[in-house]
Amino acid sequence: MKMSKSILAAILGLSMASLCNAGTVYMSGSTAMRGTVYSALINPGTVFTAAPAITLYQGGGSSANYMAFQGTLVGGSGTTTIKCHWSGSEGGILDVASNTVVTETFIADSLLDGTDHGTNVPSSTESANVNLAMADNAQQFSRTKNPTLSKKAKVGVITFKWVRNPGKWTGTNVTDSQIRQALYGYCPRAVFSGNSTDTSDFVYVSGRDNQSGTRVNALGISGYGIFTLPTQIEMNSSGVMQDLTGGGVYAGDYGFSSGGTLAGTLGADTTSATDPVNGGTGYSVIAYLGVGDATTAIGKGAVELAYDGVTFSPAAVIEGSYNFWDNEYIFEANNVASGSEADKAYGRLSLTTGINAFCDGTKAIKLTDMHCTRTGPTSDPSHN
Repeated sequence: MKMSKSILAAILGLSMASLCNAGTVYMSGSTAMRGTVYSALINPGTVFTAAPAITLYQGGGSSANYMAFQGTLVGGSGTTTIKCHWSGSEGGILDVASNTVVTETFIADSLLDGTDHGTNVPSSTESANVNLAMADNAQQFSRTKNPTLSKKAKVGVITFKWVRNPGKWTGTNVTDSQIRQALYGYCPRAVFSGNSTDTSDFVYVSGRDNQSGTRVNALGISGYGIFTLPTQIEMNSSGVMQDLTGGGVYAGDYGFSSGGTLAGTLGADTTSATDPVNGGTGYSVIAYLGVGDATTAIGKGAVELAYDGVTFSPAAVIEGSYNFWDNEYIFEANNVASGSEADKAYGRLSLTTGINAFCDGTKAIKLTDMHCTRTGPTSDPSHN
């Protein structure tokens, strides 16, 4: 029996497609570092041999929460897809440590069209085990300590800021003691202003959920305790404090899943807002953010705060006088096969010419530029 040319072509096409599809790599983790990873992935010769096709959802550009990159890996063949869902540093460590149990959602193959879809959420997703993850802290400072991830690399320094909203407190500096008092359950404005009459309104912390490495660093560096549950609030972009339980509880172990979403609320003026926790009119909010998200918040009306009397600058981080920063890591799941596409991507990203090379000097700083080191968020910087 003769086979028609059209059927034969279809079969050959399917065979070639399977040969050309080298596989998919799944990546999650730090929202604060996603822009730097994005820069590394799109640069020809760093991970892919040429500029990859890029599909983006929920954020747009290097701020997207969902990303997908398609191209040929350096040292690979065929087409590899790297899918990213930035779940937060703690979420990323859990993802790779529990690789065969925990899954994340990623853009479905049917939506991979090489288009930036802005703030739109992907209409179709797939669930998958995660191969690689970014984290703003070492695993020893994570809630997920087991199993130990054997493949890990330090790939830069990630920086953070404290900011305040336009509320009743109008200061420009925050201290560890003030942060701790506010995290334990809010505190009178007098703690921040030093004015004994400022006791009728309160300062609250708005922050991230327990999947966030930014939260790990904020709680650890301030001395509050990484694993001590904070009392935080969430307000909307109009300055209305939210009851997240539906039971009249406005302050608790709350937190945003995204630094970008938190940043979008911090321009709200709460000088005349109703305080449903303590009653009265007016309250103030301080918040911790990655430097990129802090810039967004400041653009919306928030005010940058010096930390323990030191204003953020790259030089202050490099010399160790500004304390709100930590090491950035890439982790590989223990069951990733040596020489696989995921392992090749990890190898390229973990090089000094990988992620580290694309640290912009502000939101993230190259390891080779640092004049001090630290082991993690519970220790002070030590100058070289």
